Amino acid sequence: MANSCRKLTVEQVLEARLCYMAGDWQWSKLAKKFGVGPEVLKAAATGVIYRDLPMPPKKAEPVRR
Repeated sequence: MANSCRKLTVEQVLEARLCYMAGDWQWSKLAKKFGVGPEVLKAAATGVIYRDLPMPPKKAEPVRR
């Protein structure tokens, strides 16, 4: 995974994915935090790029009775 062209670290991608799954961030705010454009961050968080890194599990929907 040694690609010097990558703009985000493994830790940043995983943090972005966790935030994405939790719904805690807007793309522009998180992108600014990491110093990249919102398109790059969105692609990383949704798994379009950095496909070799794991995606966190989706939140389970509450069971309605």
